[in-house]
Amino acid sequence: MRNAIVCALLLAPSAALAEPGNPLSDRFSLSLGTFFLDTSTQLRIDGTGGRGTEVDAERDLGLHNTDSFRVDGYWRFKQRHKLRILYFDQKRHHQRVIDRDLQIRDTVYPVNAEINTVFDTRVGELAYEYAFLRRDKYEIAGTIGVHNLRFGLDINATGGPLVGGVSQAQSAKADGPLPVLGLRGTWRIADRVSLDAQAQFFKIKIDPYDGRLEDYTVAVVWMPFQHVGIGAGYNEFVTRLDVSANEFEGRLRWRYGGARVFITASF
Repeated sequence: MRNAIVCALLLAPSAALAEPGNPLSDRFSLSLGTFFLDTSTQLRIDGTGGRGTEVDAERDLGLHNTDSFRVDGYWRFKQRHKLRILYFDQKRHHQRVIDRDLQIRDTVYPVNAEINTVFDTRVGELAYEYAFLRRDKYEIAGTIGVHNLRFGLDINATGGPLVGGVSQAQSAKADGPLPVLGLRGTWRIADRVSLDAQAQFFKIKIDPYDGRLEDYTVAVVWMPFQHVGIGAGYNEFVTRLDVSANEFEGRLRWRYGGARVFITASF
């Protein structure tokens, strides 16, 4: 009996804090959704012989927008403190005949060459969040975290001669953590409806990266059930990087933006 009383006392703060469906007090939340994306990618991959061509991946390589999925979650381990996670994955591929000469590293792909392109992008985030302002209906928090960005590009010529190239296939990738700072606001606009908005930004110059990152998102969540709800929103993400590394020497500008719909569960 004494053990049961002790356990109840230990669990009491957690039970008092948690109110499933209320984003200002629930302890755990996990969301899974899909994007309807508009993507823009400009890149330049240099070689030992000099600069590569400035390439618009959508126009020059024919890469199309593709819907993708995203996972978000957080753990509120104290009333004002959270740990957040995010994972996003997009893979695009296309085969086309190019309409101008393109130099990727030390390979020149001449006009009318038929090439196959695969572009893979992954974004992961781990962030700490502190709510410095809390009221009954809203909270505003500061965030500090790390975005791990991974970009992979593979280009292979499937037809047509090469001019001055050392290989018919080239690849490049950039993979590394970038810190971010931001603000997040959550408003409970009705008993079962809430609004969440976030802005993150960071500028960095640490070998081998020189660039900046911006991330803006807004979403409305409706909780028709105690633990399960649905949401919709918009997300805009932009990164501009100059990279000087063995696997990627050059420049990358990648932007995605679009509507997002998701299912969320909270406890």
